[in-house]
Parts: sequence; C-alpha cells; structure tokens
Amino acid sequence: MQKHGIFINHRHNHRLLAGRIYDFFLGKGMAPFLDVYSLQQGHYQTELSEQIKNAPYFLCVLTKGALDDLDENDVYYKEIETAFDSEREILVIISEDFEFPKELPPKISELYNCQYYIILNNMSNFYHEMEKLCQNDICLEKLEPVINWRKRAQALGKTSVLSRKNMENSIATLNNRFGKEFVDCVRDGKPFNGEFRIKHVHMSCYSANLIFTPDQSMVDERAYDRGMMFNIFAYLLQDNDFSLEIVTNAPNCFAAKDAIENEKLGNSSLEEYPEAVFLSSYARINALIQNDPIYQKATKERRFRFMITENVMPYAIFQITYKQGWEELNHVKVDLYSEGLVSNMERRSMLFFERDDKENYDFFVNRYNYLRNPKKSKELMKQYHDSWIQQWNDYLNDII
Repeated sequence: MQKHGIFINHRHNHRLLAGRIYDFFLGKGMAPFLDVYSLQQGHYQTELSEQIKNAPYFLCVLTKGALDDLDENDVYYKEIETAFDSEREILVIISEDFEFPKELPPKISELYNCQYYIILNNMSNFYHEMEKLCQNDICLEKLEPVINWRKRAQALGKTSVLSRKNMENSIATLNNRFGKEFVDCVRDGKPFNGEFRIKHVHMSCYSANLIFTPDQSMVDERAYDRGMMFNIFAYLLQDNDFSLEIVTNAPNCFAAKDAIENEKLGNSSLEEYPEAVFLSSYARINALIQNDPIYQKATKERRFRFMITENVMPYAIFQITYKQGWEELNHVKVDLYSEGLVSNMERRSMLFFERDDKENYDFFVNRYNYLRNPKKSKELMKQYHDSWIQQWNDYLNDII
C-alpha cells in the first residue's frame, strides 16, 4: 500500500474545494490522498482506515452542511472518527458558507477546538490560506517517510536554490538522500541490515576538514554535524558495491591561498592558521587510508579514491548516484563559494536531479570530472606529500 502524507476528508457533493486542495499539496510534493484519485480497488473501507492511520496529517474539509444530520455509519463521519481515534494531526479547512452545528457526536467533538482556515466561496484567498496552513501547521520532518523529495524539490522550480542550511533541513535531508532506516542506524551506532541504495558518491570541495574531523575541536561549531557524514561514509564503504571519491584543493596552492585571502572556506574555524584547514584534510584522509581498516580495504579495492587539485573552485559539488530501482533520485547538490563566508548557513545551495534537469546535472558532473585529474594529483602528492605531512605535524606540535 502506497503511503501518503496528508489524507483529505471531504463530502463528495462538494468535491471542488477538495480537488483544489489535493492539487495544491500534490504540487508541493506532499503526497496527498484523495479517494477519487488515490483509492485502490478492493475493500475500500479497510484501505481508507489504513491510509488515515499511516498518514501523518488528516485534513478535514468542512463545506456547507457537511456536519448536519450526521450518520455515524457514514464514511465521511467514520474517517473523522478514525483520525481522532488514531491521534492523527488534524488540519481543518472550512468554506465561507460553512457553519458548525450546535452539537457534534462526542467522538468528533474536538473539531470545535481545531485551528481552521476559511476559504472564500470565490476561492480568491485560496493560495494565501493554504500557504499559511503549510507554514503554521505542517512539519516537513513528519512527512519525510512518505513524501517524494525529488518531486518536492521539483515543485519549487526546475532548479532549487536555497540557503545551504535550509536546503539540508527541508529537502536534501540526510533521511531523504541516504534513507531514514540507514541514517537511524548510523546515528545510533547500530548495524545496518537493510538495502544499501547508493552506488557512488563523488565530492569536490575546498577542504574535507569538516567531514574528516569527527571530533569538534577543529571545525566551525555552526557547521559541525557531530561526525555524522564521517560515520555515514564509514557505513557506506562496508558495502562492497559502493565507491567514494573525493577531490580537495592541494595545501599551499594558489586556489587554497585565494580561499583564505577572500574568506571563501565557508567552514573555517582555524582563523589563526587557516592553512591548516587544507593540511588537515590532506593529512587526515591519508591517515585513514594508512590506518583505518574500512578505508584500507576500500582503497585497495579502488572503491575509495582521494585526489587533490590546484584549480580554484567556485562551488562544492556533491553527486550521488543510486543503485537500480532508485535511479530517479540521482542528483548533484552544489554549494556556492563566495567571498566573506563564515559558516554553512550563508551559502547558497542548488539541487539538480538527473531526471528533471539533465542539462545542468550533466554540466556539474562534467565540472567534477574536470577537477578530478588523477595523473596531476598523483604528481602533486609525490612531490609534496612529505612536506605537507610535516607541516601538519608542526602545526599540531604548536597547539599542544
């Protein structure tokens, strides 16, 4: 049974308003349920009850006479009763000409106390009131298990552009991108026995200091994720079909100096020694390759690759390619770099799905491929590796 985010309850002789509401939520990717569009063949009363119990929200559409002369065996009434019995979040929309009766059956009498939004008969205030309802009464986190996040992103426009914080908290959440069951296991430190959905992650950034510093001491508190992404990668690399590739700027190169001079790091916390952001990324990833069993194995199997570049980056690229059955989620998230940034909260973030905007998706995939120059990276590492590791060790000795 397909799960839905918002169950729409309505009188069938007043379908117009319910249909408009359904279209509104559908356009926002919130997976609404309306029986005339969503009901499967079979035992419809049983399915209606299950859909109500599984949907995070129940929206009661009250039109003229909807609650008059109620029959407790009526489907409309039974839906409302089921919503209250299963303690759903109740949302209420009423038409301009609706009036509450003086009495309601006890089981649904709480309708009197629900917050409601009035839609004028000419629908002139429809979008205004619906947006207010979404902003005030709907929590997107509760919808995460059921909404199609690709469609939700698409509903904002072919290209979603938000602050990085807003993007990662409302659309491109860890749950949406990696799967809630997987993320819960990572967060709780439990083994994951479910289906791994991700095939490749390709990432380019000024430095990987934030991700590969699972302790808090050397990262910007405002951007710190408590080592969550570090642990996600460690879990993913246990899947023999998964590969991870990272490209960062080489320490001491022109691009690194440009980032420092113009404060384009976005996540820098080492203000007194910003060069250490790049040295830290390089040294810590090399240490993982040398000492961490997961990274050792993945490197030997060529499922983990680390490269450096001297190119200036105007943005960070995070591309996820999914396994068979999940391909519609293939996407690139691009976080812009600009001068004077002090945390991840200010940066603009763009989201491109391969299926929805292949031109821009392909553009940033090709930009990533331009940055990943294995031959040049190998030459730079061969020439400067010992020097960079020594500089990092000198820095650590200075701060101890």
